[in-house]
Formats: sequence, structure tokens, C-alpha cells
Amino acid sequence: MNLQLPCPQTLGSAALLLFAATASAQQTTPADSSANAAEIAALNAKIDVLFAELDARASSTSDASASPLHVGGYGEYHSSFVKDGAKSSDPHRFVIYLGYDFGSGISLHSETELEHGFVMEGQGEISLEQLYADIEIGSTSGLRIGRMLNPLGIINYRHEPTTFFGVERPNLDKFIIPSTWSQDGIGVWGRFAESFSYELQLTSGLDGSGFDDKNGIRGGRLNERPGLSDPAVSGRLDWRPEDLAGLRLGGSFYSGGANNGNKGSNPGVDARVDIGSLDGEYRRGPLDLRAVLAQSHVSGADDLNAAFGGNVGEEQSGWYLEAGYHLFEAFGAPEPSDRFPDADLVGFVRLEEYDTLDKLATGGASNPAAARNETTVGLAWWPTPNFVFKADYQFLDDDTNVRSNQLNFGIGWTLLAY
Repeated sequence: MNLQLPCPQTLGSAALLLFAATASAQQTTPADSSANAAEIAALNAKIDVLFAELDARASSTSDASASPLHVGGYGEYHSSFVKDGAKSSDPHRFVIYLGYDFGSGISLHSETELEHGFVMEGQGEISLEQLYADIEIGSTSGLRIGRMLNPLGIINYRHEPTTFFGVERPNLDKFIIPSTWSQDGIGVWGRFAESFSYELQLTSGLDGSGFDDKNGIRGGRLNERPGLSDPAVSGRLDWRPEDLAGLRLGGSFYSGGANNGNKGSNPGVDARVDIGSLDGEYRRGPLDLRAVLAQSHVSGADDLNAAFGGNVGEEQSGWYLEAGYHLFEAFGAPEPSDRFPDADLVGFVRLEEYDTLDKLATGGASNPAAARNETTVGLAWWPTPNFVFKADYQFLDDDTNVRSNQLNFGIGWTLLAY
């Protein structure tokens, strides 16, 4: 609770008026009672006004939402059991959100993330995933400055564990759209015609020396002080038709150079990355659908391979389709008197296919481990909207025929900002 006391002047005025009214009442005699009645009534009226102001101040400041400081975050904890392989647990992510509302439409947002529970000798990670200021420039538009998320796909923006069904995020959003993917720069966002929203960003680019055949462009993300020598443009457009509730269709793009390095130490190559993605979501009754299609093209992949001895593909592509079914909604929701009246139980299946060597560069070599397909089936239970238990089984395959299936369990949470 953020309780703000009334200003000393207000308290002092109320106290003086109350003292004056009391003293006047005590000193009144029958002879002059009629003369002082009007004065006492006036003092009482002023006191009533002052105490009404105190009540208004107390009610407006007792609500935590009135505080300009906002605190929140999210986290997830996983356990994985690979068939005939490793069994392990992982405090995968713990994220703290801090924000501040400066007023007049200016706000600050940040996310600081700890991955895998520790940082030592190049393992684990602490990173400033987001740090940006939003500045409203109109009732439906604004300016964004700082470290922000790339607007590609679905998961890169909505990656909190309570917002998706599986224990792990889709791998398309790891190897084709390298989520989470932060960029430093400036952007605009807004809405028009009620049904359409948009974003456009001018930001830092990628480091082509970090690309490879199996991980695609993922290793090219710059997390410390990204170079700005070869910047990028990215954006997205979303449509939510007013006459079809529950549907959202979106498209996004990225186009930027790959001659960027940490602290401006550029790799010195002439290469470029272009990505296009389509995504959609549809909720009708208990049925919940989600789909993403993405493809990237690396111009100058052969030059990257010559410079760094790699095997970067000229094209990478992938898609996934996910269907969830809200079982409580279909077969009987919890009662208001139950312990978890807002509980949700979802059974889901996700089909996923992606290839980081969809098209070889000149002189490139095929890698059977680059073309992968996966089927994930599982259950997710939200006892409350901001805490989830998850379990799923993944059928994993590629052209090597050596990927092992695995069973996953996890919990996840989102802390509401206030």
C-alpha cells in the first residue's frame, strides 16, 4: 500500500478551524448566541469541506495502482527426462520487471533476467532483456526508445510461461525467430481504424560471425553494447476484425545488416538478413488455435562461411500449428465456492517443423541435424490465472534419426505489476 499523508497545510487548516469552532461554542452566552450562530455555521461548513478533501486524498492514495512505481516479473522451473538420456532440472528463468510512470504519458519499462540459476565461467546468464521509455504522442500512438523486443512472431513479445501451453517455448521461436530477441534503437507504435495496430523500429542489427548451420542466426544476437554500423528495420501489423471476436492475424518483418559487433568491433563482412513471418490466433469457445510461419534469407552467407569457416545456410524456414482445448470450459467449470474458482485446464498438441539449412549457400554442405520436426502433446493447469503447472511429451525427429523423445514437467508464474 502506498499511503500518502495530506499536506501539513491542509491538516493545520482543519485543526485551526476545529479549534475556532469549539472555542466559539464554549464562549457563547445566551445574549450573543444568535449573533454567533451564523459564524459557527460558516466554520462548520469550512471544516466539512476540509475533511471531505482529506477523505478524497486518502481514498485516491490508498490504492496501490496510484503508485508510479510498478514491480512484477515472471519465472519458470523445468524438469526434463530424455529417453535413454539425461534427466535434469532447471531453474530456467527468473525475471524481475521494474517500471515507473513519470506522468504526462511518459513511462519506463525494464526486465532483468537470470537464466539457469547461476552465472559462472560462461554458463548461465544475467541480462538486461528490456530497458525502454514509452512516450505517448497521441491518444493511440507513441514513441519507444531504448532496448526493446523485436516484433517478429508471437513468442518474442508474449514469452511469459503463463501465456503459452508447453513446458518449453516452440523451437521455431528459438532457431528461426531467435526469441527472446532484444534490439537497441527507436520505434513507433499505434492503432488505427480500431481493428489495426502497428509497430515500426529502427534498431541495431546482428553479428554475422555468430551464425551457424544448426542454430541459424540465433548466435548473432548482441546483448551487451550492440554495434550500430549496419542497422535494421523491423515492424509488424495486426488485424483484429470487429465482426469476428477472438481472431487476430498478423504479419511482421526484419531487414538488417550483419556487419555489427559488440562495442562496435564489427566482423568486417558484407552480409544481410531479411525475415518475414505470418502469425495468427483464434479462440472460439473452448478451442484455442495458434500458428506461425517464418522464413529468413541471409545475403552473403557464402562470404560469412569463407570468413569464419562456418556453414551458414542461405535460407532458414519453419512453421508450427498449435491447438489447445479448454477442458473445464467444455465439460464443466469450477464453482465459485471451489478452492480454485478461476482454474483452467488445457489439453494441447503442437506440430512443428523447421530447417536452418533450408537452402545451402554456395559451397555449403548439408547437415542432417538442421531439418527437424517435432510433435508435442500435453496438459497445462492454471489453478489461478498467474500460476501454471505443465506436463508434456515431445516426439523429436530429424534426418539423423538420433534425436531422443523426452518428457517435461514445469511450473511457471507471472507476478502482476502494481
